[in-house]
Amino acid sequence: MTRLVTFGVVLIALVIAISFDKYKNVPVSNEQFDIIKKEASHKAHLQELKELEEKRLALLNPVKEEEAAVEEGPLVVLDTPQLVHGSELYKACVVCHGKKGDGKKSQNAPKIGGQMAWYIEKQLVDMKSEARVNKVMMPYLKKLEGNDFKDLAAYISKLPW
Repeated sequence: MTRLVTFGVVLIALVIAISFDKYKNVPVSNEQFDIIKKEASHKAHLQELKELEEKRLALLNPVKEEEAAVEEGPLVVLDTPQLVHGSELYKACVVCHGKKGDGKKSQNAPKIGGQMAWYIEKQLVDMKSEARVNKVMMPYLKKLEGNDFKDLAAYISKLPW
């Protein structure tokens, strides 16, 4: 047993001696403690953080550029008397269906712009004759006569879809 303990102690001493020998042969370098490089690295890091913060603030608070007012042409070229008359009639419809005929959900008004003229005319005639019940439209339809339906349908069909 004594021999085994002695062998273990000698082996441990040998490992320690070899470790010290390797430790002595390691070249000493103070590169990791170079203050000038560390300061430069720190300044670069601070600059990067500043740029990132500026980008973050730019995303959070975008600068709103004022858009130049674009003059829009007429929605429909009024080149026939039928379209001119339809345009005048449609002014009452703008309240619910909108200027472009795109409808308003708040008033349950459907999108009618660009719809086929024959379809619009048929729906208007059916509403006036009460074949199709629409109490909201009735006050407006009571004022329409004969060709008013065709003129209004022609104008609405020319609105952009």
